[in-house]
Amino acid sequence: RIAKIYEQFFLDIIEEAPNRKSAQDGSYLSIPACMRNELARPELLQTADLPFTKVQYRVCTDAQWTMHFNRFFPTSIETAKRQNFGRCTYYADYAALCSVITKKSLLRALRVLRVEFDKLAWVPFTQSDRMWTTGKMTGSAWTVLPRGANSGGPAIGINPRRQREPVTLR
Repeated sequence: RIAKIYEQFFLDIIEEAPNRKSAQDGSYLSIPACMRNELARPELLQTADLPFTKVQYRVCTDAQWTMHFNRFFPTSIETAKRQNFGRCTYYADYAALCSVITKKSLLRALRVLRVEFDKLAWVPFTQSDRMWTTGKMTGSAWTVLPRGANSGGPAIGINPRRQREPVTLR
């Protein structure tokens, strides 16, 4: 069951990827809509070749990487409204699982998920209330791609274990 939830996690991340301000401008994703379900696999997030036309990214600290994991797979399901998460099948399935297994079993499942999560090169740079953010991120740790583009675009967190890999757009 946890493997199915993790598989759905990738579909939902891609499904919820942000659009530009104008709906006519479409998605920031560089993957054609007809191929998104097919390509939404772990391998897509296991490379620093990002599937977007524009991004802002930063290498996460270990604490930030853990924070993102905990936001995607919390030890307790909050009832607070969290943008994107409510529409995610993986999150609903995960919440359902959390409600029927023991705390010990949940912690065991989270350890398995964390091993897989740590194989990823990137994830959305989550906020406490949303999966994706596109507003201008401030600070010298942030880089915008393509180089020279104005700031904004999906915020991406790079796995600290992958910080030496060059980050590019696909």
